[in-house]
Amino acid sequence: MKKRIFGSGPKCFLIGLLLIFVVYFSENLLDIPKISISDSVSNIIFIIAIFLTILLAIWGFISLAVKDRGIKLVTDRAFAYFRHPIYAAFLDFFVFGLGFYLKSYIILIAGIILIFICGRLVDEEENYLIGKFGKRYKNYQKKTKKFIPGAY
Repeated sequence: MKKRIFGSGPKCFLIGLLLIFVVYFSENLLDIPKISISDSVSNIIFIIAIFLTILLAIWGFISLAVKDRGIKLVTDRAFAYFRHPIYAAFLDFFVFGLGFYLKSYIILIAGIILIFICGRLVDEEENYLIGKFGKRYKNYQKKTKKFIPGAY
């Protein structure tokens, strides 16, 4: 039986939702000021973020079929820019789009923190992939970031 470790996505998503929920309601209780942008601008940012989230998630799924995860090393298409494009869709676009939609500084800050939390969660997946693909995966890690091209 092949060992397949792909539990980071649901964990990251659940932790993200919990973190967003907690900080958003804390922000309201503490009466933290909101981002000063119009409703129309926040709505446009959120619509663009949702579109980019869906687009990147679909591109990630197309780039590496579910049945091939942990079996094939794909380093092109979406995986040429993100080692974890589906997670990046949620972290890079959805969370930050939601922060602007809700006009919430604290959600934007929580989004940055969440990127690092999810970065640690995917380490187990990456250790499995290093074991499976060895130096090829290590080289891929050097040239391709986890969630943010050129940054992290």
